[in-house]
Amino acid sequence: MITHFDPNILDKIKGKYIVIDTNVLSDCSSDVEFYEVFFDIFKNNPLFIDPIVKLEFLRGAYAEKTYIEKNELLKLEKFLSMVDHQNIYKKIYDITFDIARIYSHKGRPHVPLGDILITARLFVQGEYLFLTEDKEDFNTLMFDRLGVISFERTNNKDKHEYLQHLQLLKINKEKYKKCLEELPQ
Repeated sequence: MITHFDPNILDKIKGKYIVIDTNVLSDCSSDVEFYEVFFDIFKNNPLFIDPIVKLEFLRGAYAEKTYIEKNELLKLEKFLSMVDHQNIYKKIYDITFDIARIYSHKGRPHVPLGDILITARLFVQGEYLFLTEDKEDFNTLMFDRLGVISFERTNNKDKHEYLQHLQLLKINKEKYKKCLEELPQ
């Protein structure tokens, strides 16, 4: 699988914690080649799974066999679970309301609750980076885009070639504060 990205970005993020989104996790579970290339690119980064991402990933697995396979993937030592306790959730919920208001004020009331909760956790956790294919709900409104990694892929069904772009993001607390100040009183 051919990839395109600035290799300097890997040096800049070496050792940094990366939270991966549901779409990335799904691609890792459904394409062995993607999985291998992905883990080669991020071999120097701890990869974390947010509890909301875990829920999104497993909720579509209604067949027992698929559910078991997806759970086994999550158990691989390559994936780490994010710390999950009441104190963190209190902080997440406190900021979730503000993030939802910001999205609505900026004409984006359709952003899913799961994505708002993930954004809030990234805000609370501070230094974690986020890797996603979703450019619609995770844009530069409250994030900085550190880089883009493109994968040349082929659709299994019709053998159509396409480029998949994953963006590496970091929450920007200054952008958040500015958006918060712009909210109507």
